[in-house]
Amino acid sequence: MSQDTLVRPVAAAKSKSARPQKKRALFAGDVRLGWILVTPALLVVLGMVGYPFVEAIRISFTDRMVGRGPGRWVGFANYEYIWGWPGFAEMVTRTVLITIAAVAIKTLVGLILATSLNQNFRGRDVLRGVFMLPWILPTYIIVLVWRWIFDGQTGLLNQILMSFGFISENIPFLAQKGTAVALLIFVMVWKGYPFYALTFLAGMQTISPELYDAAKVDGAGRMARFRHITLPGLRQVMGVVILLSTIWTMNTLEIPMLLTGGGPSNATEVFPLLTYHLAMQNFRLGEGAALPIMMLPVIGLLVLAVAGYMDKEATQ
Repeated sequence: MSQDTLVRPVAAAKSKSARPQKKRALFAGDVRLGWILVTPALLVVLGMVGYPFVEAIRISFTDRMVGRGPGRWVGFANYEYIWGWPGFAEMVTRTVLITIAAVAIKTLVGLILATSLNQNFRGRDVLRGVFMLPWILPTYIIVLVWRWIFDGQTGLLNQILMSFGFISENIPFLAQKGTAVALLIFVMVWKGYPFYALTFLAGMQTISPELYDAAKVDGAGRMARFRHITLPGLRQVMGVVILLSTIWTMNTLEIPMLLTGGGPSNATEVFPLLTYHLAMQNFRLGEGAALPIMMLPVIGLLVLAVAGYMDKEATQ
């Protein structure tokens, strides 16, 4: 048998496998069934998300006010007003810095708590439930409780500090710029850390204990095991959680509105709160709609980052 005879079937098989596969038609077979199943949900999304989004864009080009009809078309006048507003750059910078600080601290606290709750000790399940309470309780209630604790006149924090002799007179924590921003970040972290801890804990449960046992045999300490086993095992979970939480934190309205109302002297006014003040308190819906549209590219990039990261991890 010649060498040619041996090579020819292999070459034929390679050329057959190398042929590009024919793409499935858009509405053929199981693809058509998929579109039929997705259509109801797609219609709901278009009706409840798509229409309000398009309507908000349209309103942003008008001078519409609450109770005064549809308003007149003013083009980019609302955008020019907001862009030229003296505090606009400070507001954007403040929003970004508060978001970065809150997300970073929530990540750190979540990692520490998840690592602690991942150990075997008596009462672990009870503590897991207790630490989830801030995430379960209504935001309205917990923010009002913290506002009472930080109150400058009758607040619990002032009373505790005075009883131990740390201060001689009440401190208006929420009326001072530095402490107001710090306490706003603190309440954001307190409200959001359970989501991080719960998600990180679920991710740690998927890491094989054999990896830790092998690392112990090799003489790796706790920090080395955490650095070389736990963190790489949580890489996918941490990426999605941090990106999603960044979007949620940047769009948080209830906490700054109920805790500080944007004060003192606009020191805690973030862009969702400014939108609320323009649209709801000043009744200027056009300008109130223009501000979120101006922040849309930043949020859109974060959403695309989340979608791209999740798709990348799913295909690996």
